[in-house]
Amino acid sequence: MPYTVSWFLGVASLRGGLFGVIDLVGLIGACKEPPAPAGGLVHAPSQLVTLNERLEVNAALLVDRLIGLRAPESFTAFSTPQAGAPAWFGRRHVDAAGAHWQEIDLQSLAQHPQFLNIGARFDDRGAEQINDAHLLKDTP
Repeated sequence: MPYTVSWFLGVASLRGGLFGVIDLVGLIGACKEPPAPAGGLVHAPSQLVTLNERLEVNAALLVDRLIGLRAPESFTAFSTPQAGAPAWFGRRHVDAAGAHWQEIDLQSLAQHPQFLNIGARFDDRGAEQINDAHLLKDTP
């Protein structure tokens, strides 16, 4: 999508509404692969998950796969977010099999300044700045 940050993929019409599509992995900064070419199709395993309308943000998160919801009793341990984690990361949980699950505070995400500002940044020469590393830091 021109003139937007790399993790904003475009707009989708879902259930009669328009939603901005966010590449969740790209937003977190874990994916260093370039986004799909303009007009490219999203592969079948990917799904769009919309945020609750109470958050007042028409956004859908592109996720690779959904594993399902887990009850709190399913987890054997939890820890606080690691240093440098995004401000909207909640606790990190561990299930009985030892798998780690990252909680995402969707209300904090929907209010985070970087999430709300999808416009690309340009330097004085008009060159796009592609560095999204600031997303991993909690900014005041």
